[in-house]
Amino acid sequence: MRVSLNEIQVMCRKAFEGMGFAAGDCEDAADLVGWLQLQGLDGVGALAKALDYLDREAERPYSLCHEDSALLVIDAQGQSVLRCAATVVELAQSKALHCGQAVLRIQHCHNRLLLLGYLSRAAELGLDVQARWGDARQQHLGTFAAGSACPVLHSDDQPCAGAAAEQGITVMFSRPIGAAQPAAATHDMLSQGFTVSEHTWQRLKQFADQILVESTDGSRRHGAGGGSDAD
Repeated sequence: MRVSLNEIQVMCRKAFEGMGFAAGDCEDAADLVGWLQLQGLDGVGALAKALDYLDREAERPYSLCHEDSALLVIDAQGQSVLRCAATVVELAQSKALHCGQAVLRIQHCHNRLLLLGYLSRAAELGLDVQARWGDARQQHLGTFAAGSACPVLHSDDQPCAGAAAEQGITVMFSRPIGAAQPAAATHDMLSQGFTVSEHTWQRLKQFADQILVESTDGSRRHGAGGGSDAD
């Protein structure tokens, strides 16, 4: 089925709310899925792989393992990166902007490709960004030049060793010497829409439906187009 970017973001925002995300995190995560679609990285497909995990993770916290002026280490406790990415990326990029460089390590996490959308924001602020992650089969590298919203991705068909194989991701932020490049232009695909799996779309709709409330006289008064009791 074909849907627009706006439809993807609205549906994802409602689905994240239905899964227990806080209001601001819903918006961030929905924007992230839309960003991945614009980059040709199938954000909806990546999200589909996370849905079974996300619905069970609403109350599971992540923990801070280490922090200093240039290093931040987080244990995600086996959760999707969506559960901690917005906060920890913002903190790490602040360290890099202040000190010139910073390293973020998120341990025991999954759906690591989804982190790239948050990293694009750091690049747009003028930072060079390099992310490394891997599994038992491949190693992945994603880089952003300062000022660019579009990543360069590279994968090697070889297994990771040690900590890299423990479902983690390491991100280096650095302040470049010289002016940043201009941000990438809007993609033509905005006007064409995106092909998404109808099965995944229906699953997102099921999560979104969890935020709907039973219709009552009060809810109808305060619903779309409704006024307050004082009107």
